[in-house]
Amino acid sequence: MSSERLNESANSHFRLRSCILKRLYEIFKEYPYAQVESAALMELCRTDAKDLNWNLVYLEKCGYLELGRSYDSPPFIACSVALTAQGIDLIENEEAFNLRFADRRLS
Repeated sequence: MSSERLNESANSHFRLRSCILKRLYEIFKEYPYAQVESAALMELCRTDAKDLNWNLVYLEKCGYLELGRSYDSPPFIACSVALTAQGIDLIENEEAFNLRFADRRLS
């Protein structure tokens, strides 16, 4: 795989992670205790279940999300998703958020 294709692939994951966090934050401000279904998040971020799943796990491992697990949620890794306090703090710190999810295209 060329470095250009790898770079574009990385950028798409940064954009997806940014979308996930921003959408969850918008919902959090409206309904603070709400958990969002994975299928709704997939539609909001215009992605597929495979890409959504591994990016959700990554964000959970970073401490930004909590995943509600269920055996009855295929094709999703979790039935619901919610922001953590750490995720909210990251989004509200615009400089840190932009640094973490900046467009990483080569100049």
